[in-house]
Amino acid sequence: MALWGISSTSETAANNYAIPKFQRDTDRNRSPWNTFADARGWIQRRYKTRENSGISTRYFDEVLVPIPDLNITNVGVNSQSAGIGTAGPVAVFFEDPNLASPISVGGGATTGIATNTTGYVHVVFNELVFASAGATVSIRAFDANGANETTRIVATAASVNPAATQYAWAGTAATHGSPNVYTGYNGQITNRVSFAFTSPSTVLTANVNFLTGITTGPTVAIGATQIFVDSLAGVSAGSSLSVAGKLTNVAVTGVGDTFVYIGTGSTIGSTILAGTAATFSTRTNATRLVIDATRGFIGLITDGSNGVGVISSFTQQFGNIIRNVAGAGTTSGVGLGTTTLTVS
Repeated sequence: MALWGISSTSETAANNYAIPKFQRDTDRNRSPWNTFADARGWIQRRYKTRENSGISTRYFDEVLVPIPDLNITNVGVNSQSAGIGTAGPVAVFFEDPNLASPISVGGGATTGIATNTTGYVHVVFNELVFASAGATVSIRAFDANGANETTRIVATAASVNPAATQYAWAGTAATHGSPNVYTGYNGQITNRVSFAFTSPSTVLTANVNFLTGITTGPTVAIGATQIFVDSLAGVSAGSSLSVAGKLTNVAVTGVGDTFVYIGTGSTIGSTILAGTAATFSTRTNATRLVIDATRGFIGLITDGSNGVGVISSFTQQFGNIIRNVAGAGTTSGVGLGTTTLTVS
């Protein structure tokens, strides 16, 4: 049974957080992040809606392997059956704004999220938990360079429709053979808790560098508008140019084979010698949102087996929790399945 991860002492990144070890990255949106322990054993939840989280009440559970009381430490005959103990977080990431499902590793794409739009952070546990509405996760906001931090955003645990019925195999298997029924519970009963937030109504502006080189001859005299450089990859009219100690983010008005033109108003009272550092940048209007991993979550989320508070830190026992989960958008920093999301 070692492959089923039932050790209560090995809930770490190296041990796949006790989640069945054969469930890796082939379909990260559904396994392992929708696989969890409850009183029945290892369960894989398959959602019938595009919202793959606890705010959806339409799903079916597949019992991957029956291990009664898996979600409780040291239970069973003579206490010889080792459960996985108190629920702990195994992943945290921004929900795919496009709600694509399933999301394959390296597949799909996203353009980020628009201003003044509702987005979601997902906190995933390796066991069933009860998450009361109002628990929070902190989101930091930076410009496109990851600098000039502005006001933080609070993501708040949402609740299913109060009239909706939720089901859970909580407690121990010995106490029931069917799920407990919960009506009017203000929160989510799940392993994948959804925290809602509203993106900023305005975005930050920054010059994002994309090309660094040097100036080449001839020397640029006072009043000149033509500057020779060693590379023009990606440069176009509208790009910005900075020359060390001489020019700062001046507009490029035209591009030649080996030179650029800048406006007369940008010239300076000294010459620019060949070999001076030159940097091209693009003026970018965007805010970069980053989940604050140092804070964890704050609020009432309890273990489904015994009602005690779950591990709330993202950085202690589960030191490698911050992981790419969804795959798409991971190279450009727009954050699908990561801890970063761009607002534009």
